[in-house]
Amino acid sequence: MDGLEKQKFIFGSLFLLANKLQVIGDQYLGKDDMTTKQWFLTIMISQFGDNYPTLSEVAKLIGSSRQNVKQLALKLQEKDFLRIEKDEDDARATRLKLTEKCRQFWEKRQHQDDEFLSELFKNFTQEEIDILCSGFNKLFEKIKHIEKSQI
Repeated sequence: MDGLEKQKFIFGSLFLLANKLQVIGDQYLGKDDMTTKQWFLTIMISQFGDNYPTLSEVAKLIGSSRQNVKQLALKLQEKDFLRIEKDEDDARATRLKLTEKCRQFWEKRQHQDDEFLSELFKNFTQEEIDILCSGFNKLFEKIKHIEKSQI
């Protein structure tokens, strides 16, 4: 394969990997009543720490629509993993707060989740993992640049 063919392979593989990871992630998390997309939303919300993000902030962070994030958040709220609340200072803003149940859920699972990731990447050398991280960071930077130029 030449350079362009490899780029096409990588581009297509990203979509294929995303789909396959979602399927195995849903199977892995299914017994605990959370989907991979819900898992991802809780992880992104947790990045804000004690500064509870708005629906819009989270949607922007994950590159999704506000409505899609709201639908995921509503399902998580039904399961008591999340609270959706109006902002105290700005009634137009809706904030997302992870619950104690959510924190306990992740705390309880940490060991098995670490084992899952270790198994997923066990055939990779540390150098290969470093290269993947570097490559993904470069892709993210390029995507940010393309997004900004389209505004």
